[in-house]
Amino acid sequence: IDTRSTGEEEQRLPARKVNLIHRLDRGASGCLLLTYADDADDDKSVDSTKSSTTATLIEALQSPDSIKTYVALVRGEGILRGEDFKEKGWFDVSRPIKDESGVEKDATTLFNFIAGQPESIDEHGVVTRPRMSIVLARPMQGRWHQIRRHLNGISHPILGDTTHGHSKTNRAWKETRNL
Repeated sequence: IDTRSTGEEEQRLPARKVNLIHRLDRGASGCLLLTYADDADDDKSVDSTKSSTTATLIEALQSPDSIKTYVALVRGEGILRGEDFKEKGWFDVSRPIKDESGVEKDATTLFNFIAGQPESIDEHGVVTRPRMSIVLARPMQGRWHQIRRHLNGISHPILGDTTHGHSKTNRAWKETRNL
Protein backbone atom coordinates (compact mmCIF):
# COMPACT_ATOMS: atom_id res chain seq x y z
CA ILE A 1 0.00 0.00 0.00
CA ASP A 2 1.32 3.40 -0.96
CA THR A 3 0.84 6.02 1.71
CA ARG A 4 1.31 9.63 0.77
CA SER A 5 0.76 12.62 2.97
CA THR A 6 -1.71 15.16 1.60
CA GLY A 7 -0.91 17.64 4.33
CA GLU A 8 -4.04 17.18 6.45
CA GLU A 9 -4.64 13.45 6.18
CA GLU A 10 -3.02 10.39 4.72
CA GLN A 11 -4.39 8.97 1.52
CA ARG A 12 -4.17 5.22 0.99
CA LEU A 13 -3.72 4.05 -2.57
CA PRO A 14 -4.58 0.48 -3.49
CA ALA A 15 -1.71 -1.99 -3.71
CA ARG A 16 -0.79 -3.05 -7.24
CA LYS A 17 1.34 -5.94 -8.39
CA VAL A 18 4.44 -5.10 -10.38
CA ASN A 19 6.52 -7.10 -12.83
CA LEU A 20 10.29 -6.82 -12.99
CA ILE A 21 11.38 -6.21 -16.58
CA HIS A 22 15.10 -5.47 -16.18
CA ARG A 23 17.67 -5.00 -13.42
CA LEU A 24 21.40 -4.92 -13.05
CA ASP A 25 23.29 -7.67 -11.22
CA ARG A 26 22.18 -8.07 -7.63
CA GLY A 27 24.22 -5.72 -5.49
CA ALA A 28 24.85 -3.25 -8.31
CA SER A 29 23.31 0.17 -8.02
CA GLY A 30 21.19 1.47 -10.81
CA CYS A 31 17.80 1.61 -12.29
CA LEU A 32 15.13 -1.06 -12.25
CA LEU A 33 12.53 -1.26 -14.99
CA LEU A 34 9.12 -2.32 -13.67
CA THR A 35 5.60 -2.39 -15.04
CA TYR A 36 2.29 -2.63 -13.28
CA ALA A 37 0.83 -6.08 -13.72
CA ASP A 38 -2.27 -5.30 -15.76
CA ASP A 39 -5.29 -7.54 -16.15
CA ALA A 40 -3.94 -9.03 -19.38
CA ASP A 41 -0.86 -10.31 -17.52
CA ASP A 42 -2.92 -12.23 -14.97
CA ASP A 43 -6.11 -13.14 -16.81
CA LYS A 44 -5.57 -16.42 -18.67
CA SER A 45 -8.90 -16.01 -20.50
CA VAL A 46 -7.66 -12.93 -22.35
CA ASP A 47 -6.65 -13.47 -25.98
CA SER A 48 -2.93 -14.36 -25.82
CA THR A 49 -2.23 -12.55 -29.12
CA LYS A 50 -2.78 -9.24 -27.36
CA SER A 51 0.47 -8.10 -25.83
CA SER A 52 0.65 -6.58 -22.39
CA THR A 53 3.00 -3.76 -21.47
CA THR A 54 5.18 -6.29 -19.64
CA ALA A 55 5.47 -8.64 -22.61
CA THR A 56 6.08 -5.75 -25.01
CA LEU A 57 8.94 -4.34 -22.93
CA ILE A 58 10.55 -7.74 -22.35
CA GLU A 59 10.40 -8.46 -26.08
CA ALA A 60 11.86 -5.04 -26.90
CA LEU A 61 14.79 -5.48 -24.50
CA GLN A 62 15.54 -8.96 -25.85
CA SER A 63 15.52 -7.76 -29.45
CA PRO A 64 18.88 -7.56 -31.26
CA ASP A 65 17.87 -3.99 -32.18
CA SER A 66 17.75 -3.02 -28.50
CA ILE A 67 20.72 -0.93 -27.34
CA LYS A 68 21.38 -0.95 -23.60
CA THR A 69 24.03 1.49 -22.40
CA TYR A 70 25.27 1.34 -18.82
CA VAL A 71 27.47 3.83 -16.95
CA ALA A 72 30.26 2.60 -14.66
CA LEU A 73 32.72 4.33 -12.36
CA VAL A 74 35.96 2.34 -12.53
CA ARG A 75 39.39 2.26 -10.91
CA GLY A 76 42.04 3.41 -13.35
CA GLU A 77 42.62 6.48 -15.48
CA GLY A 78 41.74 4.83 -18.77
CA ILE A 79 45.27 3.86 -19.82
CA LEU A 80 46.58 0.30 -20.07
CA ARG A 81 50.11 -0.55 -21.26
CA GLY A 82 50.41 2.88 -22.88
CA GLU A 83 47.08 2.65 -24.71
CA ASP A 84 44.70 5.53 -23.88
CA PHE A 85 41.15 4.19 -23.94
CA LYS A 86 39.72 7.72 -23.93
CA GLU A 87 41.23 8.36 -27.37
CA LYS A 88 39.78 5.16 -28.85
CA GLY A 89 36.09 6.05 -28.69
CA TRP A 90 33.97 2.91 -28.73
CA PHE A 91 35.99 -0.33 -28.71
CA ASP A 92 35.10 -3.93 -28.02
CA VAL A 93 36.32 -6.51 -25.55
CA SER A 94 35.54 -10.05 -26.68
CA ARG A 95 36.34 -12.95 -24.42
CA PRO A 96 34.30 -15.92 -23.30
CA ILE A 97 32.59 -15.89 -19.92
CA LYS A 98 31.60 -18.92 -17.88
CA ASP A 99 27.97 -19.05 -16.87
CA GLU A 100 26.68 -20.19 -13.46
CA SER A 101 27.16 -23.85 -14.48
CA GLY A 102 30.77 -23.32 -15.66
CA VAL A 103 30.08 -23.44 -19.40
CA GLU A 104 32.06 -20.88 -21.43
CA LYS A 105 30.01 -18.70 -23.78
CA ASP A 106 31.11 -15.99 -26.19
CA ALA A 107 30.70 -12.46 -24.86
CA THR A 108 31.43 -9.07 -26.36
CA THR A 109 31.06 -5.69 -24.68
CA LEU A 110 31.54 -2.29 -26.29
CA PHE A 111 33.19 0.34 -24.08
CA ASN A 112 33.69 4.09 -24.33
CA PHE A 113 35.89 5.74 -21.70
CA ILE A 114 34.35 9.21 -21.61
CA ALA A 115 36.44 10.68 -18.77
CA GLY A 116 39.45 9.65 -16.74
CA GLN A 117 41.92 11.16 -14.35
CA PRO A 118 45.28 10.15 -12.95
CA GLU A 119 45.90 9.87 -9.24
CA SER A 120 47.15 12.98 -7.47
CA ILE A 121 49.10 12.79 -4.18
CA ASP A 122 49.97 15.76 -1.96
CA GLU A 123 53.36 16.40 -0.31
CA HIS A 124 52.32 14.27 2.70
CA GLY A 125 51.58 11.19 0.59
CA VAL A 126 47.80 11.58 0.87
CA VAL A 127 45.74 10.85 -2.24
CA THR A 128 43.91 14.06 -3.09
CA ARG A 129 42.44 12.86 -6.37
CA PRO A 130 41.82 9.16 -7.06
CA ARG A 131 42.72 7.37 -10.27
CA MET A 132 39.33 6.70 -11.88
CA SER A 133 37.28 6.82 -15.07
CA ILE A 134 33.69 7.03 -16.20
CA VAL A 135 32.87 4.37 -18.77
CA LEU A 136 29.88 3.66 -21.00
CA ALA A 137 29.27 -0.05 -21.58
CA ARG A 138 27.08 -1.85 -24.11
CA PRO A 139 26.97 -5.63 -23.68
CA MET A 140 26.18 -7.48 -26.90
CA GLN A 141 25.01 -10.51 -24.90
CA GLY A 142 23.60 -10.74 -21.41
CA ARG A 143 26.16 -13.00 -19.77
CA TRP A 144 26.51 -13.32 -16.01
CA HIS A 145 28.58 -10.34 -14.70
CA GLN A 146 29.66 -9.61 -18.28
CA ILE A 147 30.44 -5.89 -17.93
CA ARG A 148 32.10 -6.38 -14.54
CA ARG A 149 34.30 -9.22 -15.82
CA HIS A 150 35.29 -7.48 -19.04
CA LEU A 151 36.27 -4.27 -17.22
CA ASN A 152 38.28 -6.24 -14.68
CA GLY A 153 39.94 -8.04 -17.59
CA ILE A 154 41.31 -4.72 -18.88
CA SER A 155 42.49 -3.76 -15.36
CA HIS A 156 39.71 -1.23 -14.76
CA PRO A 157 37.37 -2.91 -12.23
CA ILE A 158 34.13 -1.21 -11.21
CA LEU A 159 34.56 0.69 -7.96
CA GLY A 160 32.69 -1.03 -5.15
CA ASP A 161 32.49 -4.38 -6.97
CA THR A 162 33.26 -6.85 -4.19
CA THR A 163 33.36 -9.87 -6.52
CA HIS A 164 35.51 -8.71 -9.44
CA GLY A 165 36.92 -5.46 -8.03
CA HIS A 166 40.01 -4.41 -6.13
CA SER A 167 39.48 -4.94 -2.36
CA LYS A 168 41.97 -2.37 -1.09
CA THR A 169 40.59 0.34 -3.37
CA ASN A 170 37.00 -0.59 -2.51
CA ARG A 171 37.76 -0.31 1.21
CA ALA A 172 39.36 3.11 0.70
CA TRP A 173 36.39 4.35 -1.32
CA LYS A 174 33.97 3.05 1.31
CA GLU A 175 35.87 4.73 4.15
CA THR A 176 36.49 8.07 2.45
CA ARG A 177 33.58 8.41 0.03
CA ASN A 178 30.88 6.14 1.50
CA LEU A 179 30.68 4.09 -1.70
